[in-house]
Amino acid sequence: MISEQELRLIYGNDISISRKGSFLLLHLDRPPESILLERTTEFDPDRFFCENCPLCQIVRESGVVIFNDGILEGDEFIED
Repeated sequence: MISEQELRLIYGNDISISRKGSFLLLHLDRPPESILLERTTEFDPDRFFCENCPLCQIVRESGVVIFNDGILEGDEFIED
């Protein structure tokens, strides 16, 4: 599995990373702590990934899940 350090080299040092079981949850939209905690707490790989989807199975096997709701919501979470 890719390490947190390698993810920071790819996506930058300002990303948020959380863990749930064997998964690394990568938050590119830099959400507030409440959203980060909600995503981490509610993440369930058995519900998150589609059983018959080849792409979902590749992502599941990688152990890294990327969240980036900022793209859909006009980057509302990113605060400089």
